[in-house]
Amino acid sequence: MATHVCPIWVGYFLASRLRKLLQNPTRIIGPFVRPNMTVLDFGCAMGFFSLPMAEAVGPGGKVVCVDRQPEMLDVLKRRAARAGLLDRIQCHVCPEDSIDLKEYDGAFDFALAFAVLHEVSHPDRILSDLGRLVRSDAPLLLAEPAGHVTPQEVEHTVALAREHGFVMTRALLIRSAHAALLTRAATQEATISEEDAGVRSGTAAKASDEHNRESRGRR
Repeated sequence: MATHVCPIWVGYFLASRLRKLLQNPTRIIGPFVRPNMTVLDFGCAMGFFSLPMAEAVGPGGKVVCVDRQPEMLDVLKRRAARAGLLDRIQCHVCPEDSIDLKEYDGAFDFALAFAVLHEVSHPDRILSDLGRLVRSDAPLLLAEPAGHVTPQEVEHTVALAREHGFVMTRALLIRSAHAALLTRAATQEATISEEDAGVRSGTAAKASDEHNRESRGRR
């Protein structure tokens, strides 16, 4: 996948109320984020998901927000301050192809990478970091925009994730996105076979395509 940096002006749209009509962040992260969790929002931009995650973890939890662009994080912090959530959020500027955060190895109860892996030149390095950062049996939600990323690219991403200790749990139906829920395997032996991974990732892409066609049909 080619390197691409989201323009700042697009970041404002991605954090807007208008987007919530298409993708409700609270509903998307709600089944996975609980009070007192430590969670990761990789490629957070201006906090479309970060702020609902901060509300969900409560005062005893923490959301670590990671992005390449300091300007995005500056806006996120201002939005968090206005919402009274800044004390639950930690912002981190990352290099192009690494999350870093070695002090959080095995610490995250949930990780989100929403519409971001197609923007990095080496997604395998990011997935390696994610495999190191999330605890055993913790979920990882991967999603890519249906208009920019093909089902085949999503299948490739899921296959890369498997190489770094994740297993495909199920497809997630999110409007205008190809999305999959993965879990960090407790042991290497728990990972599924390559054939099964291909079947499951293909099912995720197919389910996403069907959902997107149905959504367009209702508009």
